[in-house]
Amino acid sequence: MTEHTSHSVPMLFYILSFIAMGYMFYNLRRLFTVRLGKSEERPIDFFSQLFNSLSFGVGQRKVYSKKFTYASIMHFLMGWGFIELFFATTVDFFTSQGWFLEYLPGFDTPWFAALNDTGGVMLTIGCLMALSRRHFIKPVKLPQENFSGRGNLLGDSGILIFMLVLCVGGFLAEAARLAIEKPDTAHFSYIGYAISNIASTNFWIAFKPGFWWSHAIFSLIFIALLPMTKMFHVIAAVVNISLTNRKYKGHLRPMNVSKLMEDPDMDPDQISLGVGKSSDFTWKQLLDSVACTECARCTTVCPANSTGKLLSPMKIITDIRADLYQNTLGFGKQADLVGNRISAEELWACTTCGACMEECPVLIDHVPAITDMRRHLVLSEGMPPEKASESLENTMQNGNPWGFQKSDRLKWAVDAGLELPTLAKQKEVDVLYWVGCAGAYDPRNQGIAQSIVKILNAADVNFAVLGKEESCSGDSARRLGEEYLFETLAQENISTFNKYKFDTVITACPHCFHTISNEYPDFGGDYNVLHHSDYIQQLLDEGKLDPEKSMDGNITYHDACYLGRHNNIYDSPRNILNSVLSEDSNYIELEQSKSSSFCCGAGGGNMWHEDNRGDRVNVTRMEQIIDSGADKVATACSFCMIMMDDAMKVKGKENEMVVQDIAEIIAERL
Repeated sequence: MTEHTSHSVPMLFYILSFIAMGYMFYNLRRLFTVRLGKSEERPIDFFSQLFNSLSFGVGQRKVYSKKFTYASIMHFLMGWGFIELFFATTVDFFTSQGWFLEYLPGFDTPWFAALNDTGGVMLTIGCLMALSRRHFIKPVKLPQENFSGRGNLLGDSGILIFMLVLCVGGFLAEAARLAIEKPDTAHFSYIGYAISNIASTNFWIAFKPGFWWSHAIFSLIFIALLPMTKMFHVIAAVVNISLTNRKYKGHLRPMNVSKLMEDPDMDPDQISLGVGKSSDFTWKQLLDSVACTECARCTTVCPANSTGKLLSPMKIITDIRADLYQNTLGFGKQADLVGNRISAEELWACTTCGACMEECPVLIDHVPAITDMRRHLVLSEGMPPEKASESLENTMQNGNPWGFQKSDRLKWAVDAGLELPTLAKQKEVDVLYWVGCAGAYDPRNQGIAQSIVKILNAADVNFAVLGKEESCSGDSARRLGEEYLFETLAQENISTFNKYKFDTVITACPHCFHTISNEYPDFGGDYNVLHHSDYIQQLLDEGKLDPEKSMDGNITYHDACYLGRHNNIYDSPRNILNSVLSEDSNYIELEQSKSSSFCCGAGGGNMWHEDNRGDRVNVTRMEQIIDSGADKVATACSFCMIMMDDAMKVKGKENEMVVQDIAEIIAERL
């Protein structure tokens, strides 16, 4: 399409080129609007982030997905076609006057001409596919033109048509040159050469200047206006990916509310508890919003959105961007961010499952942004979900969201005739078994706790529990935006932990596991924490457990979000199941499993309140399980157990199906 030319390019073109590039850099000011945000304290992992920028940015690693085959092919063609033509145009720009040829050997050879035509073909096909997807086979969740105050010139379809004009113009300009100059290698520019044979030489001589200058001017306009169009995401996405430390994916930034409130130098009127406007976010969170490509993948995989809830993760991010642009560039209408652009109902519908972050091709962290706005609703506005207020009050008063007395923490063990060692008496053990609120108070999860004790005793593990000294880990309180309560619970539990000596903490609740393992270190509590699935597999591998292979039927496993997506634990539960499956059993892997698992609906504090809009998330998940043909469902999460057991009964399958935790499955076979 573009080939090193043997003639000199008019000097006027170079003058216009530098003007266009200057205006492009001026228009890049929207990238720097993120300076409105607060400082970002996360460290830079240079080599890891460099690799990310190449693989996720240039290589578009997350763009390619089996769930989005058409879009993946389309983006591959557009992305790599654009990259190749950008490279070819840059080379042509510098070599057309003979500049730097000694440093660019081989770029005037036939293979380069063929490669350039291929890039043009790829971009042309990609643009046509994109236009078709926008107007003929448009997914329901793909946004309309100029979505959410983006301030784009040309619109989504307009920029695609503009790029098609550029491609066609490039081929025509190339065809004219080949028809007139007739180089021996013309056929290597296979598209331009084919077009050049359509008309006579006289035709090409007459129209060559017009083709060349029109293509040149359109190209310079494209360069100048690129940051003001949808194609700005080509720049913003790579910048965002390069500045993303993936070790902090989904990590909630500590607020240190108590220290903030006690600071004598802090003006109470200036204290911002949570995020109520774009300037309350960090600059990196604002960069996330600027980088959003509006591909709608996050919304497509969102379980809340899929079941008819108001939440659209894409809309949340683009609403943040709209607020940012309005307050910095004057785009769009003035409106409050939380409570206006983004409603409380949208924020409370989120289960914090992380499916949006898992799918996002530009590494946007949706969940922390949503949680920060929830903090504003709760801490600044005093507006938690009405039904969740009771659980927060219970947690504050009794150390658990059910509201039972702390003195009853070990009642589940006493009722089962178990005499459990406590750390208050033992002082030092190998393993601290963190029972969790669900294990202590929920009837269904008490059976799981009893099974874990049976497994620990069978393996002769030196363990103890905290008993009455244990309190809620604070997971639900934090996800519900009650950061002050979470900090209080975290500091209380850390203080308790530090009174004793132990090597490992194990727990059956992925939410407790995630909170203690990944979030307590921000408050000085750094411990070796294992989920019970990893620990049971460890005992099996060491030969300390020898269960019978007696599990029959059609068995499946439901991946918990906070075990899988948030902590990348997928194999242990499956390995444990494999250790007890009989020859007559049939393991069924659900279509939505592992990193693409469908949420049970309880995460993000949704265990304690319910969004009545649309369908219930747990029932939708159970329908998927029923459709798979499974009659036994294994779980590895306290909340998932409650939600799956409830959904099974809602569907009237309690006499046909069984929902069990992996610990129960192992304990039954010892």
